[in-house]
Amino acid sequence: MGEPVPVYGQGFFVVSRGVITYIIVFDYLDEELYYQRLIEEGLVRGEEERLARNMQEIMDEERVIVNGEDVRVEVLDARVEVRGDPRRPSVTFTSIIPYRPRPGVNVYENLYEEDEASYDYTVYWIAGPCIEITGIESPGIVEHGRWVTRIFVRRGTRVTGYESVSFKIQC
Repeated sequence: MGEPVPVYGQGFFVVSRGVITYIIVFDYLDEELYYQRLIEEGLVRGEEERLARNMQEIMDEERVIVNGEDVRVEVLDARVEVRGDPRRPSVTFTSIIPYRPRPGVNVYENLYEEDEASYDYTVYWIAGPCIEITGIESPGIVEHGRWVTRIFVRRGTRVTGYESVSFKIQC
């Protein structure tokens, strides 16, 4: 049986004082209806728990630093969804990144293995109340806004293994 293949990804980083909420959504091509069958057979929760464990292992391999301190991404949940066409399911991961905020500019850094993007993906950095995104270093096309910054990475892009985002806490 063929595993579903990821075809698109979205990441949402919502920055607030003391925690960054990180939501990842992967869209899949699932010609053999693997996820649909799991849902119909009532077996999807076990698969979601497996996916969450696997994502936690991936996150644990990366190094995340906020304000010079190593922090741990904690994967809270994974959900399999079929939104319309059962051949195009998605998996949503919800994670948190606790950090010690400091007045003024804070810096998030992520170090991971260099790779080539195997599918298109978009990352959104969303500033919560009293926060402003002030800088981004990331592969891809960056559209920087005061409250929402969008990064689009095309399949085949060389992903360098380092990203940083600076944000200012104003109150």
